[in-house]
Amino acid sequence: MRLATTAEFRLPGRADGPIRAGSCLISGAGVFYAVVWWDGGARYALVSIADRVVQSVLLDELGEPFDVAYDAPAPVLLDDGALGVIVDAGTLRVYETDLRLRHEIAIVGDDVLNRFARHGQRPRVTAHASRGAFAAEHVVVLDEPITVGNPRYLAFLRIGETNAAWTRIRTLGPDGFPVDRFGDDELNESPDVSVNGCIVGDAVGYGDSLLVCVEGSDASSVRKYGADFFAITRVTTDGTVTEPLYQQSGWKRRPGKHGINGKVTSSGRYVLLTPVFAAGEWKGRQRLFDLETGEVIEPVLPHGAAKMRIVDHHEAAFWLSDGAQRILCAEAEEPHG
Repeated sequence: MRLATTAEFRLPGRADGPIRAGSCLISGAGVFYAVVWWDGGARYALVSIADRVVQSVLLDELGEPFDVAYDAPAPVLLDDGALGVIVDAGTLRVYETDLRLRHEIAIVGDDVLNRFARHGQRPRVTAHASRGAFAAEHVVVLDEPITVGNPRYLAFLRIGETNAAWTRIRTLGPDGFPVDRFGDDELNESPDVSVNGCIVGDAVGYGDSLLVCVEGSDASSVRKYGADFFAITRVTTDGTVTEPLYQQSGWKRRPGKHGINGKVTSSGRYVLLTPVFAAGEWKGRQRLFDLETGEVIEPVLPHGAAKMRIVDHHEAAFWLSDGAQRILCAEAEEPHG
């Protein structure tokens, strides 16, 4: 699939680029949103692109830049097409398309998150966009309480017109996944080894099931040490993990470090597969998993955009970021499928 640029945008000068692909979201009206670093990472801001106009609104100061004790605001697509931002575990802000603040809602029930608290800190909001609904609740991916970058928790948020509440939180255990943390059968079976929750890269609600990207079971940083597997699968309301739609495994038994970050696009058509490392068969280049056909597609990026990353897809448009201020909108030269 070869992509051609249809529009190019620049984020405001104080923006340092989207926090990650997971912070980007496209509404049903085609508005592109992203939570971005601001002022060298000392703040967060929300950026929108609609009708070729780029707008931004400052969220909150963080205190010390990159302090792990702070939440990273997460965008959530609401039922009426408005955009919500979970600023922290106790605050939801609702914005109009032009980023005017409609209202702020206190989120109650955050004591639910204490189930997985460690050393006095609960799991943290981590800028993963929330789309769709699972049993009429929004699913929010939360990061570990202490370390950064291994989100393991699925928290369920019920949002009304003037109220919001956390209802429950859970992890995805090892059952149904090719867990192979050490690449050594004897070490894997040691009674000292347990998998409390696999790493969840993304989760999207579809009525009575969740579509999840699971990025391994490691207890330590995937970005530093690599993962043992990657899977795209569905999870039912009773917690059953179904047959994977796509899977790679056995990585700990191969030379080098391996890992994939997965994100379901806003269109629901593709899963972005982004290698964590430049080694391996893909040499660090992205792939698209087509949920309709089951194909793995290698996109050819537009001229001059070879080092950019696709961060979302909606209708015919792919959105790309250079990780800083440049944003491209592109379409396939020959529509796929």
